[in-house]
Amino acid sequence: MAKTILIVILVMIFGQANAQKAKLTANLNFTGKIGKYPIEMKLSLNNYNDSIFGEYYYIKNGYGSKLYLEGTLKDDKMFLKESAYNAKSKKIETTGYFKMAYILQKALAGSWGKKTNREKTLDIKLQCRENLQAFNPLSFDFIMSKTKPDEDSMTENSVGYFTLLSLKINANKNSGWILHDFDKYDLVKDKVELEDVNFDGYLDIKLPVFYPDRIKGDYGYVYFVYDVTRKSFIKNKTLDDLGVVFFDSFKKQIYKYDADGNGNEGKMYYRWQNGKLLLVKAERIYENDTFTHYEEYKIENGRSVKLRDYKKRG
Repeated sequence: MAKTILIVILVMIFGQANAQKAKLTANLNFTGKIGKYPIEMKLSLNNYNDSIFGEYYYIKNGYGSKLYLEGTLKDDKMFLKESAYNAKSKKIETTGYFKMAYILQKALAGSWGKKTNREKTLDIKLQCRENLQAFNPLSFDFIMSKTKPDEDSMTENSVGYFTLLSLKINANKNSGWILHDFDKYDLVKDKVELEDVNFDGYLDIKLPVFYPDRIKGDYGYVYFVYDVTRKSFIKNKTLDDLGVVFFDSFKKQIYKYDADGNGNEGKMYYRWQNGKLLLVKAERIYENDTFTHYEEYKIENGRSVKLRDYKKRG
């Protein structure tokens, strides 16, 4: 009874909607070379501090052999430290340094070296895959209109989270778009992410949402894909249902991972076709099973049709 009264009081105090400028992070993809070696790089830039986080991989080694980056961007000058896990020493080690110029929001150029003194370096030339010259939502303000969760969804764990009522996107202080259709059980904080989720060269919206009462799967995303023809953001239910996925702009492929903590793990591969996201491959391993199990699909008449399933040892 006392807990119910406390919740009612909190709703009365905090229930009114408030508007707040969101913290914005853009996940940008770059393609090019370090020396003569082709690479793909993803960097997360934000509008609230100078820090950068990211990753990259050499194309010859594949998406699964990623190296990790952290550093700063200030006055269009970028400094990054590269690190990787050393299986022999069983620890993360620094493996290199980047010094680059961010040119007109469309390219990176500079050098990479194993040490900060840069006695031996390789030239870097990278091009941004996203067309920020044509459309750059990083220059917009994202205003979140939000309120405290209602009585049905308010718990002790939900303190510090909000229900999102609308997301207003302003360009030059004029309202460009207003997004609605948010679920009251999708709790938010104060961040919005941008990423090209359908690989058309334009940044889309990824809104992090949280489920603090869950043990597993306690966060996900709500996705709004930018429609070039209609010049508007359209909510994508397929991506919403997948939740946390990873985007490979080089292969134009989307990955979804799952694991139950007991050795049972899976990886799903998806591709876009005519605006629909379709399954093309699945991999799964099971506890006490020495085989990896595969399923392959073809896209036929706008649907995923299974071609075959098989297994391989190891």
